Amino acid sequence: MRNILFVVILSIAASSGCAGQSLGKEDGDEPLVQCADVANRKHLNILSINLLFSEIETRDQRLEAIAEFAAKTPVDIILLQEAVGGTLAHTANSALDLQGKLSARMRNYELYTAFETGLPGLLAVANAVLSRCEIDFKITKRLPRASELEFQGHDIKLPRNVMMARINIPGSGKMNIYNTHLCAKCSADELSAQLNVLLPFIEKVEAFFPQDNPVILGGDFNIDRFRTDPFEERLFYDRVIEAGFTDAYAQNRSLENLCADAGQADKHCTVGVSNLDAGDAARRIDYIFVNKIKNIRENRVVFNTLIDPNQPTVSDHAGVFISVVLP
Repeated sequence: MRNILFVVILSIAASSGCAGQSLGKEDGDEPLVQCADVANRKHLNILSINLLFSEIETRDQRLEAIAEFAAKTPVDIILLQEAVGGTLAHTANSALDLQGKLSARMRNYELYTAFETGLPGLLAVANAVLSRCEIDFKITKRLPRASELEFQGHDIKLPRNVMMARINIPGSGKMNIYNTHLCAKCSADELSAQLNVLLPFIEKVEAFFPQDNPVILGGDFNIDRFRTDPFEERLFYDRVIEAGFTDAYAQNRSLENLCADAGQADKHCTVGVSNLDAGDAARRIDYIFVNKIKNIRENRVVFNTLIDPNQPTVSDHAGVFISVVLP
């Protein structure tokens, strides 16, 4: 199955689109997704997780584990990378499947999906946002293609995107949530080109909103501050910080000690810590960045089974969870 999925990704001229499974309101009706409890408790809980699109056989149980964690915590916003849909994936949309599992636990989420690459109906990979708070506005921006795969001596350029959802928190206000998945195994120039679109896009969108508008930017960035081969990646991390963002997980921690040794995984790493990528180099490449948010009340890596055996394996990535105090 993995070989089939690989060939499909290689052999297509990628197409993309946006889809949503809305539980929002019709004109004049109350929204079915409501998060008044968020304003009451005065904090918002966010999870970012790469779902690993190619692992089909265990997907259902992995989604069950994510849904159970989200329901119990509770998680208000879920940022997904590598959601998948199509005949080869045996599902129309794995993010929609997760939405259903959450609904079965009496947790209603609005879903916004932005497909990045694939052949519709056969296999397509997407970013997605699940929100317990009503999504008031949404937009997707395509990022430059990057050479991430090689097939018979040819570089295959894959598209990526960044998606934005503006959520409404009753009694507290609105917040802009961005979710992205940057290129893997691409060149420094290609990664730079994606940031050259991503960061100005956020800046332009935010110019339409009040200067104190809170912003969340999460996802799989494929950037590790300590990786220097084949190129030094720290400067790309620094570009996000220089754009006004704060690394939410690094708050109140020594940045130089966060997954610093690729040969020795620790609780800060987000890859190389799962049963699905055992033996791989330990890296911290998944982040949630914040802007105009002053207080992070909780920040931790979850689903890192090789570090914490009590955590379930849900992907070849661990997840990043943060809880932010509302303004």
